[in-house]
Amino acid sequence: MKINRRNISTVFLVLGIAFLAIGISTDNTAFSWAAIAFILISLVAGGRWMRPRRK
Repeated sequence: MKINRRNISTVFLVLGIAFLAIGISTDNTAFSWAAIAFILISLVAGGRWMRPRRK
């Protein structure tokens, strides 16, 4: 079974945005730190900047 990294990236990005909205609305820093972690995982999992460049 092959895991689609773009789908995982999208899921983590949506979770990060949701956690950021909750953290800002409730003024809770734990949600904000969780949002930062989810967004960073999203960038690492599916970001194009991680792929080697073509020459």
